[in-house]
Amino acid sequence: MDEIQKTLEDLGFEKREVKIYLTLIKSNSETALEISKATKIDRTTIYDLLNKLMHEGFVSSMKKNNSTYFKAISVTDLLLHFQDKINSLEAVSEKLKELENKEKDEVGCELFIGLEGLKTVFRDLLNSKKNYKVIGIKKKYEEILEYFNEQGIVQINANKISEEAIVNKDEKFVKTLKGKYHYLEKGLNAEVTMVIYGEIVLFFIWKEPYFAIRIKNQEFSKAQEEYFCLISK
Repeated sequence: MDEIQKTLEDLGFEKREVKIYLTLIKSNSETALEISKATKIDRTTIYDLLNKLMHEGFVSSMKKNNSTYFKAISVTDLLLHFQDKINSLEAVSEKLKELENKEKDEVGCELFIGLEGLKTVFRDLLNSKKNYKVIGIKKKYEEILEYFNEQGIVQINANKISEEAIVNKDEKFVKTLKGKYHYLEKGLNAEVTMVIYGEIVLFFIWKEPYFAIRIKNQEFSKAQEEYFCLISK
């Protein structure tokens, strides 16, 4: 259930909306009072949330015996809803690219804040399908990313991406199929992970609210690879 909750939240549902949607797909239809009892959300708020879900097309209503009942769209319709949004974005993607600033900076440096920011950077790494080097994998970092990390490992293995990592000797973490690991006797204490792929270097800072720094520069990436090679010997 946590996996479903997290996925729906990533798609834009807020936590209480997820509770309502999950309650409704388990039944044919429910009144606002029944939904309120099932979700433990007060009735005034329930009506506001149902209104919002109806406007977004996730819930419909009908009258039955002078009472209003609410019903969630099917999972199939939910998939079609988001597919339509993807199709709409693809339809204007070329026009968006025309507006995009094509000027290339000699050094590109971007800061991402929060867990969603980390996911954005991590997602770009996965989509690049490039082999990468990493310093500082820890089990607790994987737990912060939760389901997103699990799916990332699946994608890395499916695309046969090579991971080469420097980690603490006794650290427990999920290894990839094409992983190569170097173990340090003395621990990596800083709550930071560095990732190098292509001309990009990433720094993940694992202190709330969480930060990711992405630097794009060939020389800087080369320097970090040299540093990696020095300490991995």
